[in-house]
Amino acid sequence: MDRRGGPFGRPGALAALLWAAPVLLLVAGRLGTGGSPAAPARPALPPAAGRASDSDAAALQNLPYILHARDSRSDLRGVLVDRKDRASPGVNFFFPWSLKRSGRAYLIDEAGNVLWRWSLRPFLEREAGNPWVGHFELLPDGALIAVLENRSIVKLDRDSRVLWETRLRAHHDAWVDPGGDLYVCARFDRLVPEIHPALPIHSDAVVVLSPDGAVKRTIFVVDLLRRSGYSWLLPRLQGAEIPPSVRALDVFHLNHVEVFDGSLARLSPMFARGNLLISIRNLNVIAIVDRRSEKIVWLWGPGNLTYQHDPRLLPDGRILVFDNGTERSQVLEIDPLRLQVTWRYAPPSGFFSRIVGAAQRLPNGNTLITESMKGYAFEVAPSGETVWQYANPEFGKRGMRNGILRMTRYDPAKLTFLAER
Repeated sequence: MDRRGGPFGRPGALAALLWAAPVLLLVAGRLGTGGSPAAPARPALPPAAGRASDSDAAALQNLPYILHARDSRSDLRGVLVDRKDRASPGVNFFFPWSLKRSGRAYLIDEAGNVLWRWSLRPFLEREAGNPWVGHFELLPDGALIAVLENRSIVKLDRDSRVLWETRLRAHHDAWVDPGGDLYVCARFDRLVPEIHPALPIHSDAVVVLSPDGAVKRTIFVVDLLRRSGYSWLLPRLQGAEIPPSVRALDVFHLNHVEVFDGSLARLSPMFARGNLLISIRNLNVIAIVDRRSEKIVWLWGPGNLTYQHDPRLLPDGRILVFDNGTERSQVLEIDPLRLQVTWRYAPPSGFFSRIVGAAQRLPNGNTLITESMKGYAFEVAPSGETVWQYANPEFGKRGMRNGILRMTRYDPAKLTFLAER
């Protein structure tokens, strides 16, 4: 079945908008925690620390960002496959998502043993609405950058003490450049008549913050598209039937930002130090942005990607991306200079994460994939063989396995806080 076509993929612009309509309700900030305690876990994870009201839990039940999936195989917990002779060594950082356990992160070894744990729960429980943590970024000293969806950016130290908070309608992702500046996805409501004459859009942007959280710069996606000659990608929704509950249109849904270190500039000027790799989910677009001119210098995806996440520049200049699809997902490796797909992981058995999802190329050439909604992460060799697999040991009600937003493997030698234990 062909799931491609048009800047919004096979469903078309209107269908994509209506699919995303529940997400648009997130602008109201109605996020919290709730649900029941998870079943006993292997490895053991700490018990949930707080409760939410019944109304909070009820409000969350219908949000598409509740990441979990029914899984009758509750005996599948922790590390399921470990081919030590084939898997890339390292430690794994991940942050699970459930109604009750948002705000926790773990570092585990290849056997699934917990090496370090962080919790933002005490901070979140003091805040109105129990903000939802949409992303954690791990720093070498054990500090975390937390993205509280539609609310703020928070930095906490390795012992989970909050160092600072910057109020910003941040969401999805954050990146720390070598100088310590933070690049985050954020949104600002803005009326763009060429898209819709009456309803504002979520005008997504990359916001640059200093190491202590001060806002330095804001780069708007809509201006990038206009300035670079890609305004034809902007949807025209003047005649669309939009549910009355929608107060702002999520036409971009920026879900990733990465800052280049310049090590590949010899291959092309588009890899210059400070340039940005971004992912615009609802346009099925990944793009490279010249940070100085604020122009898009490379763009790919319409007709080839569907609701993608987590594009990453590889050491050889190729780009790895998790292509969610509408029925089955795949991971693609793209040569941006030749506009060719050079590797694809799309096994006959299939895997699927309707939202979120991530892929990381490992030093030995393997790829670590996070099937976010179903709560699995697995490492595959270039041939497609699974050499390591992990199942989130946390369960909620009725056999629902809690999701894993993203799993990332690190060289423990580069995590200085581990040596200081």
